[in-house]
Amino acid sequence: MDEAWGILAHVDAGKTTLSEAILYNAGVLADLGRVDKGSAFLDTDEQEKNRGITIFSKPAVFEYMGQKLTLLDTPGHVDFATETERAIWALDFAILLISGTDGVQAHTKTLFSLLEKNNVPTVIFINKADMTGFNQEFVINDLKEKLSRACHLLSNQEDIAMEDEAAMEEYLDKDCLSNYRIYDMVLNRKLFPVITGSALKNENVDELLSFMKGISEYYSNENSALKNADFGAKVYKIESLGRDSRLTFTKLTAGSMKVKGLLPNGEKIDQIRIYSGNKFTQVDEAKAGDVVAFVGPKNTFAGEGFGVVENRPELTITPVLKYKLEFLDDTIPRLAYPKLMAFNDEDASLNVKWNESLEEITFNLMGEVQTEILLNRIETELGIKAKFTEAGVLYKETIKEPVEGVGHFEPLRHYAEAHILMEPLPTGSGIEVESNVSTDELALNWQRLITTHILEREHVGTAIGAPITDVKFTIVGGRAHIKHTEGGDFREATYRAIRQGLMEAGTEILEPYFDFEITLPSNQIGRVMTDIENMGGSFEVPEDLGIESRITGIAPALGIRNYQATLVTFTKGMGQLSLSHAHYDICKNPQDVIDAVGYNPEADIDNPADSVFCSHGAGVIVPWNQVKEKCHVPCLENKVDEEIDDTPINMKRMNHGVDEWLDPDEIDNILRQATHSNHGKNPKKGWHYGESSRPRRVDSDYVYKAPKEIKAKEKYLLVDGYNLIYAWPELKAVLDVNLDGARGKLLDILSNYKAMTDYQVIAVFDAYKVKGHEVSTSDYLNIHQVFTAEAQTADAYIERFTHEHGKKYDITVVTSDGLEQVIIRGAGARLLSSREFIEEVERKANQLREEYNIK
Repeated sequence: MDEAWGILAHVDAGKTTLSEAILYNAGVLADLGRVDKGSAFLDTDEQEKNRGITIFSKPAVFEYMGQKLTLLDTPGHVDFATETERAIWALDFAILLISGTDGVQAHTKTLFSLLEKNNVPTVIFINKADMTGFNQEFVINDLKEKLSRACHLLSNQEDIAMEDEAAMEEYLDKDCLSNYRIYDMVLNRKLFPVITGSALKNENVDELLSFMKGISEYYSNENSALKNADFGAKVYKIESLGRDSRLTFTKLTAGSMKVKGLLPNGEKIDQIRIYSGNKFTQVDEAKAGDVVAFVGPKNTFAGEGFGVVENRPELTITPVLKYKLEFLDDTIPRLAYPKLMAFNDEDASLNVKWNESLEEITFNLMGEVQTEILLNRIETELGIKAKFTEAGVLYKETIKEPVEGVGHFEPLRHYAEAHILMEPLPTGSGIEVESNVSTDELALNWQRLITTHILEREHVGTAIGAPITDVKFTIVGGRAHIKHTEGGDFREATYRAIRQGLMEAGTEILEPYFDFEITLPSNQIGRVMTDIENMGGSFEVPEDLGIESRITGIAPALGIRNYQATLVTFTKGMGQLSLSHAHYDICKNPQDVIDAVGYNPEADIDNPADSVFCSHGAGVIVPWNQVKEKCHVPCLENKVDEEIDDTPINMKRMNHGVDEWLDPDEIDNILRQATHSNHGKNPKKGWHYGESSRPRRVDSDYVYKAPKEIKAKEKYLLVDGYNLIYAWPELKAVLDVNLDGARGKLLDILSNYKAMTDYQVIAVFDAYKVKGHEVSTSDYLNIHQVFTAEAQTADAYIERFTHEHGKKYDITVVTSDGLEQVIIRGAGARLLSSREFIEEVERKANQLREEYNIK
């Protein structure tokens, strides 16, 4: 297997220099490149060369003593921390680089926590050990205090043995530790071995390489079975703008994938590339352990898992500053927005958005360096001159108290109800989802669908309309209809349930905070402490460094984000500010924020809290504060043990008013008690006068016989797929570029149409030219697709289906083929031309949008 190693460090610790030294010692480079001269092998972007920093993570593949390795160089600047965090997902091992003259810096602690979160075994390399002022004992102690007590020099086996009982027994028995014992401790994160050296002078880089080779070989042997396991892969990066193709950078964790193979999402792989710097080689197959770039897929995203790998959770590091893009040329914002959206492909945390009312485009960014890099790319790659203007910090919201949210969606021929318990979590927890409902009450597929809809979008709070976080969602109830429920129904019910719960419980505002580290002349420390307190921040006891002092703590991003300019002014350039690890906590001035934003949750039509119920065949909007009174599934507080009620039902009292309805459970109870209720009895039968001269019918003898029900035929819609694609201008335009893309777009349209009607939809595609092909059928979302057999056209398949099933089903065929139309009419099926169907789809869509305010 090919193990992926990543190098991570605080900016200016010498990370790219170490990458150069590793590649030079492995024989990849003829001489060492220099970051300061713009000749580094992995800094291939022009801005990286000019600025002397790493902006994009890039791989390099090499062999060392027969062991194949992949090295990922990652950005060290905090403004590009999201790029680094995505790259961590692709790593088997990490090298955490520490500057020997600076020790553990603020961003170093953040990187170590990310490696811990992703369970990545880590080796520590202390760089710049050749420089004046380096104190090995001081740095080792700094590692132990700020990172882990398990940080030990690789040469100090006695201290290493103290970290594991089995290692201690081996050391006492043999007076040394085997390499395999040390490797095993590193893999289980019981040990973080430390090597000191100098990347610039190539000191002890060979020792690091030998350790990398040894532990990689050990790991490969332990996991050799992964090569033949089921396919699994992780997408850690997307490149699209300014490149010749859209690249999906992927780490294969198991199995293999060949060129022209299909990913689990149905997209075909046209090329498989292995990159080293800006050069690549094409291969026919990628195997477990490989880091490759797929060419062909258009809908992949960073953080996507394939096969046995699930999608990764949301990033820990996210931007906390909002910027407005202002154009400096004659570019029209509305027309520029689709081009700028490509940046979201590469980095979803940028969250490029178009504000319709203000006609402006906003980005979520980490800081000034990132804004400069992006502006350069926008001009270079898109030809647009622009500037960024700060638009404030990015707030979030969390729920105030536990609440059960209820959402019901039941327009005509649709049905779904969802009950979701929402509970606040400690700050920094993010979003958690679980299910606590029996599959007897709600089928597992519907529970999974609700989970998907909870996670597929950012739900916003009711205080200022900011994204909610630190909430645990638990599915506690729901109901589907065996015939009328579609996937989209549960999307509406889920969204409305969450919104209803938020409206009921209320939300509180969270604001972003930065960890800060300030170094400045000792005689000016008092000024900084006062400023931090005025911001609403807090700090630890300042550290005396002689003529300088260091102060660390946390402060609101709103106050400290631009403090560097103030610091430089009053310290006359002697003060330095380092910000890292943005996180969220309770807002200090919530009412000021609420007043400034002026958000009205009741008027937010994109996030409705009300539910849709069905009354007399029409959809009725029920306000969010009345939904729990009318919902079909009892809420948690109202649930009781379900026991059959033995009390006889008085049918004469079943006189419901106009607005009343019967719950399905109530109907089932009535049927259970009414069926065979007279079994074993022998009441008098017939008409009787009794004590009165007026004839009456004995109740127990009365049996109502309903007229024989004439069941409506099940409705089928058969679509001649390629015929419709050629007749539909939008699809024809896609067809000219990509056949699979046009077919996929048609299937999506038919899926949406199915959700608006009661048809069973079958899309039929010709495969008659494919040698040896047999009829194949498969499900696509809520519809069916058929590929015909060799020598069989779609026309022939549709004609045969119509003749065989025309009496059993109510069949409608969509085609513009003249001959086929005549044959279909002769078989008694309905007919829609392609033009008529296109108009019908648009009409249905407009009707649904207008009726339920769905965009």
